[in-house]
Amino acid sequence: MQCDALSPADKAVAWLKQHHQELLVGTVVVIAGVAFVATVVGSGGTALVLVPAVLLVSSDAPIGLQLAKVKP
Repeated sequence: MQCDALSPADKAVAWLKQHHQELLVGTVVVIAGVAFVATVVGSGGTALVLVPAVLLVSSDAPIGLQLAKVKP
Protein backbone atom coordinates (compact mmCIF):
# COMPACT_ATOMS: atom_id res chain seq x y z
CA MET A 1 0.00 0.00 0.00
CA GLN A 2 1.41 3.36 -1.01
CA CYS A 3 1.66 6.15 1.51
CA ASP A 4 -0.62 8.38 -0.64
CA ALA A 5 -3.49 5.86 -0.34
CA LEU A 6 -3.44 5.91 3.47
CA SER A 7 -5.97 7.85 5.51
CA PRO A 8 -4.69 10.53 7.90
CA ALA A 9 -5.30 8.16 10.84
CA ASP A 10 -3.33 5.38 9.12
CA LYS A 11 -0.48 7.81 8.46
CA ALA A 12 -0.47 8.85 12.14
CA VAL A 13 -0.39 5.22 13.30
CA ALA A 14 2.46 4.44 10.88
CA TRP A 15 4.40 7.45 12.24
CA LEU A 16 3.80 6.31 15.82
CA LYS A 17 5.03 2.79 15.01
CA GLN A 18 8.19 4.23 13.43
CA HIS A 19 8.88 6.65 16.32
CA HIS A 20 7.66 4.63 19.30
CA GLN A 21 10.99 4.92 21.13
CA GLU A 22 10.81 8.73 21.13
CA LEU A 23 7.26 8.78 22.49
CA LEU A 24 7.20 9.57 26.22
CA VAL A 25 4.63 8.24 28.66
CA GLY A 26 2.03 10.92 29.27
CA THR A 27 2.40 12.45 25.82
CA VAL A 28 -0.89 13.62 24.30
CA VAL A 29 -1.32 12.52 20.68
CA VAL A 30 -4.17 13.81 18.53
CA ILE A 31 -5.30 11.50 15.72
CA ALA A 32 -8.24 12.51 13.54
CA GLY A 33 -9.38 15.04 16.15
CA VAL A 34 -9.31 12.56 19.05
CA ALA A 35 -6.84 13.05 21.92
CA PHE A 36 -4.96 9.99 23.20
CA VAL A 37 -2.48 9.68 26.08
CA ALA A 38 0.56 7.39 25.79
CA THR A 39 0.40 4.88 28.66
CA VAL A 40 2.55 1.90 29.67
CA VAL A 41 0.76 -1.41 30.21
CA GLY A 42 1.82 -4.97 30.88
CA SER A 43 4.08 -6.45 33.48
CA GLY A 44 7.34 -4.57 33.54
CA GLY A 45 6.00 -1.87 31.22
CA THR A 46 6.37 -4.01 28.12
CA ALA A 47 3.83 -2.21 25.92
CA LEU A 48 3.07 1.40 25.13
CA VAL A 49 -0.57 2.01 24.21
CA LEU A 50 -2.62 5.05 23.32
CA VAL A 51 -5.61 5.46 25.64
CA PRO A 52 -8.39 7.87 24.66
CA ALA A 53 -7.97 10.91 26.91
CA VAL A 54 -11.68 10.97 27.68
CA LEU A 55 -11.22 7.76 29.70
CA LEU A 56 -8.73 9.51 31.98
CA VAL A 57 -11.02 12.42 32.91
CA SER A 58 -12.50 12.43 36.40
CA SER A 59 -16.19 13.16 36.79
CA ASP A 60 -15.45 14.51 40.29
CA ALA A 61 -13.85 17.65 38.89
CA PRO A 62 -16.03 20.75 39.28
CA ILE A 63 -17.31 22.25 36.06
CA GLY A 64 -16.88 25.95 35.41
CA LEU A 65 -14.36 28.70 35.78
CA GLN A 66 -12.44 28.76 39.04
CA LEU A 67 -10.52 31.80 40.16
CA ALA A 68 -8.10 32.05 43.05
CA LYS A 69 -8.77 34.78 45.62
CA VAL A 70 -6.06 37.41 45.65
CA LYS A 71 -5.59 40.12 48.29
CA PRO A 72 -4.31 43.45 46.92
